[in-house]
Amino acid sequence: MAGSEHQRNKVPSKPERNPEKIFLTPSEALAAIRIDFAQYAPQTGLFRSLVPLVFGNQALVTPGAGRDEVWLRTGTCGPPERLDSRRLGERLVARLQQAPPPPERLAAICYRVFRGRTWVGEKDGCQGLWVETGMEDFACQRCGRCCRELDFKNAGTAADWERFEGLGRKDILARIAPVRRGGRVVACRLWIDPATGRFSDGCPWLVEEAPGRFSCRIHEIRPEICRQYPGTRKHAEMTGCIGFLRR
Repeated sequence: MAGSEHQRNKVPSKPERNPEKIFLTPSEALAAIRIDFAQYAPQTGLFRSLVPLVFGNQALVTPGAGRDEVWLRTGTCGPPERLDSRRLGERLVARLQQAPPPPERLAAICYRVFRGRTWVGEKDGCQGLWVETGMEDFACQRCGRCCRELDFKNAGTAADWERFEGLGRKDILARIAPVRRGGRVVACRLWIDPATGRFSDGCPWLVEEAPGRFSCRIHEIRPEICRQYPGTRKHAEMTGCIGFLRR
C-alpha cells in the first residue's frame, strides 16, 4: 500500500449527510468480515491490503508465482509462508478472532472490507461501529436474478416459519423444510418441491409479468433473506444485482 502509516490507517470522519447505515458491535463486525470473506470468490487485492492492519506493520505480503498465490511473513524472523488467496483470507479471519483489534483499527478494516464509510460510535449505550451501506441509490429493477440464480436454500429462519404458520399459509409451509433442534424450529430450508421432496429450481413464487420483468406472489410476507437482499452496495455488486443501474 502506498502512503504513510497514518494515511493507511485513517478512517473517514463521520459524514455530515444522513446515509443509510447499520450498527455493528465489535463481535458482529468480526462475524460480518468472516461471512464476507467466505461468500465471494477470493478478494486477493483486499486481502493483501489488510495484512498490515491485521498483522501489524512488520507483516509483509508479496506476490507469488501464480496469479492466486502470495508469500506472507507476519514477523521479523522465520521464513515467509506460501498461501493461495483463499487461505490468506482464512489467516486474516483467524488472526482477527485470536486478537481482536482496537475500535479505530477495526473501523479501518471494515471500511476496506465493506466499501463504506465506517466510524466508531454507539447505539443504545452499546459501543461499536457505524457502517454506511451505500444503499441510498438502490432501486429494484425486478429482473428476478436474485430469486432465480442466487443460493438462498439454507437461509430460511425460525421467524419465517413462525410468520407463515401464524398466517395459516399451508401452501408456503408445504414448500419449506424446517430444521428442528430440541423439538423447536431453529431454521428452515427454501424452497422444497412437495412432489419430490427436493429443492425447487429457483423460487416457486416468482412470476414473469413481461419479458425480463418479474414479481413475487408472496412479496408482502416474503422470507427475511429476500427482504434483506442486497443489504449493501458491495453485496449487490458482488452478486450481479443491477439495482444501481438505471434503465
